[in-house]
Amino acid sequence: MPQDPNLYGQPPPKKQKKEMALSSSLDFTSQLTSLLSKPPTTQPAQSASHGRPRPSKSKTDALFASAKVKRTPGARQPNPDTDTKLTLRSPTTTEEDKSAHAAARRKMEEKARLYAAMKRGDYVPGREGEAAPLVDFDRKWAEAQGSSAPSSEDDHDSASSDDDEKRPEEMVEYEDEFGRLRTATRSQYETYQRRLARGLHASAELEIMSARPAAPSNIIYGPTVQAEAFVAEDEVRMEELARKRDRSATPPEARHYDAQAEIRNRGTGFYAFSKDEERRKEEMEGLKAERERTERIRFGGRRRWRIAFWTGRVRSGWQRQRTVEMLGRV
Repeated sequence: MPQDPNLYGQPPPKKQKKEMALSSSLDFTSQLTSLLSKPPTTQPAQSASHGRPRPSKSKTDALFASAKVKRTPGARQPNPDTDTKLTLRSPTTTEEDKSAHAAARRKMEEKARLYAAMKRGDYVPGREGEAAPLVDFDRKWAEAQGSSAPSSEDDHDSASSDDDEKRPEEMVEYEDEFGRLRTATRSQYETYQRRLARGLHASAELEIMSARPAAPSNIIYGPTVQAEAFVAEDEVRMEELARKRDRSATPPEARHYDAQAEIRNRGTGFYAFSKDEERRKEEMEGLKAERERTERIRFGGRRRWRIAFWTGRVRSGWQRQRTVEMLGRV
């Protein structure tokens, strides 16, 4: 079988290079020189065909054509030809920002501690190093709620002020919160009463919302003799307690174990007593007498056995001693 010379790794024969004619080389050189000598045109010549342009065969054009840079609308577009300044991104946080944040956090924690002390009632305004006293928002809200309730009365008073001006108002004497005797008109006295009611309402609301309870008002300070410890405050109640004390004690009802109330396995010596007290007492006495008789018989038999045992030992010892003496004589 003939073998192919191109098989088994044998290289094919090399192709011979074709020589280019000298005339064609000169024509190419002259055409290239004429193209280089022409000035560049601003606008390319439009082709005669108006069909769809062919896609580019370059791989780099196809690679970067799909990548589109997103621009923010209204932002300044960078111009690479004119902008030569290097632009760096500003860091999000610096050491100065961290220190400012830590200082603000410390101030907020201090203010929270002061508000907690104000809730407990331990806050004293106007201390050293304090910029301004705190605002009690709970008290402010309570005062606003108290002032909004009688607003209708104030409107009614202002509406009827024209009628009141025509007639003389009645003068009233009252004692203010400082114990002074004051004289004022009826409307002024009513305004004073409303103001006192608003203050009491606000203080009561503040005491309810406060975390620290108010101290009781009936605390005794110093050596004080309490008369109620020796004199009965309520005689009827004391008589009732005396009757309960002098009443004879009633013994509780006797309760015994009921053998039929539960199902369980019992031993040989179990004895079910009766529920009747008289019969139960007779059964217990009979059981006690039977036990004494058994112990007496058991003790008597043991005593007789001991007497017989020791009598036999003495007799056997005497016989043994006599036998030894007789053998010694022999």
